[in-house]
Amino acid sequence: MPETTETSSILNPVHPTLGSPRLPARKPRMDDALAEAVDIARAAIEDFADDSEIGDHLGAVADDERVVTHRFEAEVPGYRGWTFYATLARAPRSKVITVSETGMLPGDNALLAPEWVPWMERASEEERIRLDAIAAGEDPAKALEAAGYGPEKEPQEQVKQLSEAEQEEHKKQARREAKRRRAKAARQKKQKSGRKAKADKKD
Repeated sequence: MPETTETSSILNPVHPTLGSPRLPARKPRMDDALAEAVDIARAAIEDFADDSEIGDHLGAVADDERVVTHRFEAEVPGYRGWTFYATLARAPRSKVITVSETGMLPGDNALLAPEWVPWMERASEEERIRLDAIAAGEDPAKALEAAGYGPEKEPQEQVKQLSEAEQEEHKKQARREAKRRRAKAARQKKQKSGRKAKADKKD
């Protein structure tokens, strides 16, 4: 039996290679027939946009083999910096060009909507206290007044100046009251659901 040499060790392990070796992905080649089909791309965009809104042809990009995307300047009010696009494709050895996708895309200097902010971050503490009181079946005016958001006092009335510690304690108390109102509203909702379930069971 011929001798074999062990090449694997703790210091020099041998790792198995699975599958074919990876090759760097090459850039897709521009398809001449698809690149010249500017009229087909424009006609596809005219299905959802007026002809006057479609501006100059900005160019074409090869997305994949026999897949090309054409872009046109969008002259739509309120969409400054946006572009129309139409993606065209064809099968191998076929001269028939099909439209894969159309739409609009924002550019680098496009006018976009501001980032969405959740309601809990947009609403003021006064608004949250008012809605919590309504959900708990309480008077929102009294809840706001208890939290220090009542009607302004007359100028002749003396207004007590609270220290920072007293103001912080006042805010903590208002948060505790708001939490209590939310818990009360949750209990009422649970009790209402329980009564409804019992009524349905009797029926």
